[in-house]
Amino acid sequence: MDVVNPLNVFKGPDSIRNYFNPDEQPPVPLVELPEKLNPFRGDGVRIYVKLLTSLPAQNVKALPALNMLLNEPSAAERSLVEVSSGSTVTSLSIAARVLYDNDDTTAFVSNKAALDRVRELQFYGLRVALYGGPTYTETTDPRGPVEWARRLGRENDKILNLGQYDNVYNWKSHERWTGPQIWKQLPEINVFCMGMGSTGCVTGTGMYLKSQKPSVKVLGVCNVEADIVPGPRERPMHETSPFPWKEVVDFTEIVSSEESYRTSLRLSREGIITGPSTGMALKGLLNFLQQAKDNGTLNTYADKSTGEISCVFISCDLPQKHVDTYFKKLGPEEFKPIVNEELFAYDQHVYSFRWEIDPEEVQNDISGIIDQVKNCILSKNPGELTNGDSVSAVPSSIRFVDLRSRVDFDLCHVKSAYNFPMSGLTAETKSPFDFGDINALIEQSKGVDSLLKSPELSKWLSGATSPLVVLCYNGETSRLMTAALRAQGVEAYSFKGGMPGLAKYLDINTPGH
Repeated sequence: MDVVNPLNVFKGPDSIRNYFNPDEQPPVPLVELPEKLNPFRGDGVRIYVKLLTSLPAQNVKALPALNMLLNEPSAAERSLVEVSSGSTVTSLSIAARVLYDNDDTTAFVSNKAALDRVRELQFYGLRVALYGGPTYTETTDPRGPVEWARRLGRENDKILNLGQYDNVYNWKSHERWTGPQIWKQLPEINVFCMGMGSTGCVTGTGMYLKSQKPSVKVLGVCNVEADIVPGPRERPMHETSPFPWKEVVDFTEIVSSEESYRTSLRLSREGIITGPSTGMALKGLLNFLQQAKDNGTLNTYADKSTGEISCVFISCDLPQKHVDTYFKKLGPEEFKPIVNEELFAYDQHVYSFRWEIDPEEVQNDISGIIDQVKNCILSKNPGELTNGDSVSAVPSSIRFVDLRSRVDFDLCHVKSAYNFPMSGLTAETKSPFDFGDINALIEQSKGVDSLLKSPELSKWLSGATSPLVVLCYNGETSRLMTAALRAQGVEAYSFKGGMPGLAKYLDINTPGH
């Protein structure tokens, strides 16, 4: 078939507008599922997924949103409102910017929607207005949110409610784009399957395919009553839909949310990254095929020219916005365990390599700190100074805190350094960043937290604002402490190699050595 813009490149002032135009790009992929995802391959069934998630807005609603806006030029100057917590209103918002530079879109969202979905709407620049009561109602219910949004549009000429549930340009978008693409890609198609939300895709796509090949069977999939899958709706709620879906849909299947999430999880792990409504469509198709096989009617759907049954379902959405819900819907056996999960409770501070003084590296941004360190004086005579005493030769613009034991501190330390021994810390203590032994990190994190809660250390830290260098036996525990101090707003640094590293550095840089 002829392919427009085969290199998929968009240039010039209308580049993004053209990118959003399906007529200006190649068809989105149609991918056959491998046998591990198609249990009926041995029965002559081939299953394909149409990846409408490859559209610019990455969801099935990108096409209705585009078509509805193209056929309503007044959208350029009016505030858009839509009852939707996901793909429809997100696509409307993005497409309104692309087509008309209109960034005024409000999503009416149930107060029972998952927070991650609401945050995604905010991410895309939408205004979110919550409503209470039932999440879904019949679209014609005068007490429901859909009718409320319609009234807003009717009563205020500055507000536009395009209305996905009764706008003919919804289903006509799929008659215009989705159906023709599938037909060109797979003329041997026998079964088309789609989840039923607004019924736009199942109606428009099915109508076009049947116009080209009347033998094509259309399967609509709905969710179980009061068992929500984002996007689709319960079978009874479609009875009042003004779209001619009943003229198109031959069969319907009902699928639970758990089955929907589990099926999309499996698809995603095998390379077809899709969300729960896509999983629902595939599970509904598999149920339909199983019933036909059990009834001995499977072969009645076979193509006369190929002898095979070619099925297509739509990839409607992506899973990322629903990740938290996957863990709520599915059991822990579906997910590999997190190794060292207990570390979520420890060492949660940010690190930076700029906070570690490494005299062997050029660190221009802390060169002043390094110069001050060079002027420090070591005491190697036990009892020479008491803890924290000041000496005129020690720079007052930098402070030292030493985490080593009192015995080791007395043997060698920076004059004027303050000694706050960390419980259990010795020269033999493992690095907290020994990834094979998380206990070292846990215990030293506890030690850092305990020190920071010490009234004595808190008082000493608040006594001055000059930079602070943290010392330990090997420079690793001090990195842990430095990160914690930085989180409290203290300008802290660690020294690579700890006290031994500092002693070596000062010996090398002391005249006569």
